[in-house]
Amino acid sequence: MQKPFVTALLLAATLGLAACDSEPQDKLDAAKESLSEAADSIQEAAQETKAAIEQKAEQIAEETPTGAEISQAAQDTADEVTADVKAATEAAKEKIDAAVDASKEAAADAKDATQQALEDAKDSANATTEEIKQDSQDAADEAKADAQQALEEAKDSADATAAEIKQDSKDAVDEAKAKLHEATQAE
Repeated sequence: MQKPFVTALLLAATLGLAACDSEPQDKLDAAKESLSEAADSIQEAAQETKAAIEQKAEQIAEETPTGAEISQAAQDTADEVTADVKAATEAAKEKIDAAVDASKEAAADAKDATQQALEDAKDSANATTEEIKQDSQDAADEAKADAQQALEEAKDSADATAAEIKQDSKDAVDEAKAKLHEATQAE
């Protein structure tokens, strides 16, 4: 905003001095040359500032995890949780299978108590199955909550990083403006 004013002021002062001098054309040429040098200096400062901003933006972009990386991490966590739940289910199935086998052996060994032993084994198996189902469901719910929390934390981290990039860009622009202002003040 002050650049046109300063430029006009410098031009007016130069022309005023030129009118008082005995060699007005030389003074006018010197003023034009000085004005041209000032414009070149301002343009160079703007280019340097632009390059610095681009370099900082590239650096920040390289350091920030992408949405795909965050999504992949969440997917990996979900896959690990699913694998853990499957392993727990397999272990539970093995326990149930072992309980059923034990029930069959007991029935073969004690024919007189077969009916009672079979009923007891079924009740035990049903209770164990319900416990295992509940444990599996609890583990799945906990894993889902953990995955959701990890995703939320990743989102919060991405938001914080975006805010930091925005602030760094604003700071770089403010610094560029300050350099431009200094360049115009110096002339």
